[in-house]
Amino acid sequence: MSRSSRAVVTMPKTAKKGEVFAIRVIVQHDMESGFRHTEQGVRVPRDMIRSFVCTYNGNEVFKADLHSGVASNPLFIFYAKADQSGTFEFKWQGDNNYFTVVNQAITVS
Repeated sequence: MSRSSRAVVTMPKTAKKGEVFAIRVIVQHDMESGFRHTEQGVRVPRDMIRSFVCTYNGNEVFKADLHSGVASNPLFIFYAKADQSGTFEFKWQGDNNYFTVVNQAITVS
């Protein structure tokens, strides 16, 4: 499992109904593709985040499947439309039973 695992979500806490706003999410994770070898020739095992999903009140807003070309600490920037007050849920899943969830509430007026 990753030596570091810290997720940061940047989005507004409030929005007007119908407003489109940006969401920035980043997770610190020491991605390892499984293709690298140590100086002794031993293959470094794969340790990657495989998927990221964002839901808004249970409805999927954004999804990404990650592969070996993704760098450490992946950052996603995407947009959502404020329909009603509720909760955004951000989930990262990966190798070696890696799983991180962050919830962020938004109030829509």
